[in-house]
Amino acid sequence: MKRRSGRLLSTAGLSLLMGAVALTGCSNDTNNASGKTPDASGGTVELRVLWWGSQDRHDLTMKAIKLFEDKNPTIKVTPEYSGFDGYWDKLSVQVGGGSAPDVIQMSTAYINDYVNRQALLPLDGTVIKLSDIDESTLSTGKLNNKLYAIPAGINSQSYVYDPAMLAKAGVKLPEHMTWDDLAAAAKQVTEKLGKDVIGVTNDSGSPEMLQYFIRQKGMEFFKDGKLGFTTEALTEFFNYWEKLRKEGAASTPEQTASYFGAPLEKYPIVTGKTPFALLSSNQIGSISTLANRPLEMTFIPKASGGMDADFVSPSMYWSIYAKTKYPKEAALLMDFMLNDPEAGKILGANRGVPVSGKIREALKPQLNDLDKKQFDFVDKVTKVAKPINVIDPKGAGEVRQLLGTTSQEIQFGKKTPEQGAKEFMDKANAILDKMK
Repeated sequence: MKRRSGRLLSTAGLSLLMGAVALTGCSNDTNNASGKTPDASGGTVELRVLWWGSQDRHDLTMKAIKLFEDKNPTIKVTPEYSGFDGYWDKLSVQVGGGSAPDVIQMSTAYINDYVNRQALLPLDGTVIKLSDIDESTLSTGKLNNKLYAIPAGINSQSYVYDPAMLAKAGVKLPEHMTWDDLAAAAKQVTEKLGKDVIGVTNDSGSPEMLQYFIRQKGMEFFKDGKLGFTTEALTEFFNYWEKLRKEGAASTPEQTASYFGAPLEKYPIVTGKTPFALLSSNQIGSISTLANRPLEMTFIPKASGGMDADFVSPSMYWSIYAKTKYPKEAALLMDFMLNDPEAGKILGANRGVPVSGKIREALKPQLNDLDKKQFDFVDKVTKVAKPINVIDPKGAGEVRQLLGTTSQEIQFGKKTPEQGAKEFMDKANAILDKMK
C-alpha cells in the first residue's frame, strides 16, 4: 500500500505566503497563464467541475467560469455544486462509477483516500503555473513526491461572534479566550438573553474543535497514520461540552442535530439564536452577509497555560480526475482559477487568502471590509501559528464522521462521555488499521 507522506506548513512558509509578492517555488512557466486555449481546433470540449460552498461561492465561481468560457470559446464548463453535506458521498459514487467530474474541489481529509483510489491526476508538468505559489504551500498537496492537489486559498479556524449580542448580555471577550472564558460567556448569554438563545453551539462533534483542544496538550489528531491523541484527552473534551449542555449553556441534542452539517444560511448565528460559531476565516464574508449584521472573529479558546494550537492551512484544493478525457483543458481551467488576474478579482477571498502572490497584490486595492477582516485575521494567526500535518491518512474522512456520530450518541444519553471516548478510539483505530 502507498504510505502517507505528511507535509508541514511551517511558520516561516506561512510568513512567505502572506507577505511575498513574487514567490519562488516549483516553476513551470511554459504555460499560458491567461487561461486561453492555445489551439482552438478540434471542436468543443465539455468540462465538468464539482465544488461545495454557500450561494455566494456558487455565484462567484459561475461568474469566473463564464469569463473562462469567453476566453476559451472551444471549452464549455458544466458546473456541479452543492453544500458540504453529502458532497463526499456523491463524489465517492461518481469515482466508483468512473464518472467523476474533470475538475474537483478537494479537501485535506480526502486527498490520501482519492490518491489511493487512483482517482487524482498528478499535476506535475501540466500547464498550471506554479512559480507564484510558495513551495511550502504546494507541498501540502503532494503525496509520494507527486503533486495531486493545489490549494485554492489558505485560511485558519476562527471563532466568529456577534458583538451586539454579547454586549446585550454584558459579556466582554478577552482577545485570547480560555475554555473557562467561553463557558462563562455562554452561561451569561443564556441567563441574560433567555431560553430561546443558545449560549454556544455544542461543538463536541467537530473534528476542527477537537483538533485545537488536543493540540493545546501537545497532541495531534493524526500522527504516523494513527490517532495522535489519548482516550483521556477525548473524554475531557466530551465532558466539557456535556457539562455546558446540562447547564443549559450549550445547544440541546435536537438543536445540535438540526444544524450539524447544515448550510451556512441555517447556522444559529445567522438567525440570531447564538452569538458564536466555529468557522473557517474565509467564511466571515458569507456568514456576515447572511446574518445581515456585523460579525467579528477571534481565536479559538485555549487552556490556561496550554500550548499554542493555532495554525494556518489550505482552505481547500483543486484537483483533476485521473480518468478525465481532457487533462490539458482541465489544467487550463485550474490555472485560470488560480492565476488569472481577472478571475482572481471575481473570486476574491471566498476560498481563502489566494495562494498566488500576484493575485494577492492585484486584490489589495479592491478588498472590502469583510475581505480585510479575513486577511488581517489570517495574518494575526500566522504570527503565532505552529506547524501541522496537513494531509490526513487514508480513512480520515470516515473517522471524522464517526466523531459526529459518537457526539450525538453522548448528547442523547446513549453513552457516557467515558464510554463514547473509548468506543470512538477503538473504532477509529480499527478504521485506520484496515486502510493500511
